[in-house]
Amino acid sequence: MQADFIIIGGGSAGCVLANRLSEDPRTSVILIEAGGQDRNPLIHIPAGYIKTMVNPSINWMFKSEPEPNTHGRAIDFPRG
Repeated sequence: MQADFIIIGGGSAGCVLANRLSEDPRTSVILIEAGGQDRNPLIHIPAGYIKTMVNPSINWMFKSEPEPNTHGRAIDFPRG
């Protein structure tokens, strides 16, 4: 597979960038996004958002490194 542009991450900026670059018919663009299909209803229901924070099937459950400024605590860093 070959492309003129490869964009890693399908967040807001990645999708907009891919869209803008693909407007030129002479260029090819690949947009790479992690994860599977978003069929879990918690993703689409605003009231379900908080439940995604503790669901490892949706959230990769990343944590920051413990820092002196957080009194040695690791802070949840939701991704996924």
